Amino acid sequence: MEEGPWVEHTREGGMSVEVEEAWVEVLAHVYAQVKWFRIRGRSHLDVFEHRLEYAKYEPDVPSALQRLANTLSLQGVNVPLDKVEFLRSREQEAMEVLRRWTKLLALKAQVRARELRQRRREERAEP
Repeated sequence: MEEGPWVEHTREGGMSVEVEEAWVEVLAHVYAQVKWFRIRGRSHLDVFEHRLEYAKYEPDVPSALQRLANTLSLQGVNVPLDKVEFLRSREQEAMEVLRRWTKLLALKAQVRARELRQRRREERAEP
């Protein structure tokens, strides 16, 4: 397969790698902002994935993010706007990826959120 910026990178099932990565980054920022100590009785990943299941039925990216934030008791979310704008520019594909790969995106977002938290801790520890 030919490589280059002009070639669309896709995975099995037609999922765009760029769209997947943008969703993972945005969802990781949401995941990292949840006050998990307030949610008891179930694993964090189960709760996040279940709330994402609700959000995936929204018609567009901003509505899905708003629904996700609301169901996780977040008043506002601080997410990378460049990633959100990228997802909005490819709205139909982005929502198809979210609807088809919800569990995978939730798992990857959890892993990425842990990386973000670790990096923040390291930055605070440096003099």
